[in-house]
Amino acid sequence: MSGEIIYSDVTFTRHQNQDTGAESEVSNGVAEREEDVTYSEVRRPGGRASEQEDPGKGRDPCNSDPTPPVGSKATIPEGGSGRVPVVILVCLCVLLLGLAITLGVLYASNMTSLQAEGACFAQMKGNLTGKLHDLQDSYKRLQNETLIITVQEELFSSGLRDCEANLTRVKDLLATIQGNPKECNADTKPCSPGWEFYNGSCYYFFQGKRTWEQSQYACIHDGGHLVIIESQQEQEFIIDTFVRSTDFDNSPWIGLTDKKQEGVWVWMDNATLDDRIKFWDQNTGSLNPPEPNDWTPGEDCARMGQSCSTQVKCWFDFACDKPCKRICESRAVCESRAATR
Repeated sequence: MSGEIIYSDVTFTRHQNQDTGAESEVSNGVAEREEDVTYSEVRRPGGRASEQEDPGKGRDPCNSDPTPPVGSKATIPEGGSGRVPVVILVCLCVLLLGLAITLGVLYASNMTSLQAEGACFAQMKGNLTGKLHDLQDSYKRLQNETLIITVQEELFSSGLRDCEANLTRVKDLLATIQGNPKECNADTKPCSPGWEFYNGSCYYFFQGKRTWEQSQYACIHDGGHLVIIESQQEQEFIIDTFVRSTDFDNSPWIGLTDKKQEGVWVWMDNATLDDRIKFWDQNTGSLNPPEPNDWTPGEDCARMGQSCSTQVKCWFDFACDKPCKRICESRAVCESRAATR
């Protein structure tokens, strides 16, 4: 670059020689001691030769000292000073371009990875949300089931307490009757209103339908139990009084079951069925086996009311969880000769 200027300041100190000091006089005849001189020169590259100072100017012609003249001149080749910065700038640009490309590639790669991870995260979030909803639904169902179980437990406990209280009353009443039997008079009735007296017991035919177990609890609540048949006379009394119809729907529960052990029938007082006093229907035809036949899916409780060949309404086993009518029996509070048959 031709317009560039270089400044140079150089200071030289020259000491006079004792032998030649007297002879160093300038042409105007004035002898002087040469002081320290500082030369400063500015030269533009490519300048004219006439602008250059005479290299011999200021030099003592009589002095044979080979010391070069005091002064400083610097020459910069034309156009040489601008090449190095340009190369450096080009290198810097190339480095920056490479760095930018590298950063762009890394950014694109990271963005792709982030997008893939974001999609995976969204899918996982959806799955977890669905599982959370399922768990919430399951928790609500468990709460409802727990509430239902709690209510059922309270009802069962209440029913059990009632049964225990009724059983206690029945035992107390039975002990009183057995310990102090007496005859009924005009003011004392052997049975409660609606109950039928026979041979020291009272009977009631309830029309409401319940399962066998529910019927047993209901009879206990009323101060008795499901009927226990101990003779043919008692069987005939019950049939004549309550089960006049041969309608299947009119057949009531009696207190006989083999729920504890299949084929072993026992009454409500845990007495085993006497083979001499039983009224199972034995002539049901060729398609049905004799009673009790434990018809599928299982028949473990006894009903009475169907007609059989002996003209005495017979017993038959039936599913205990089916609702039917019932006959309850309880001890009479007193003995009535007129009512005894």
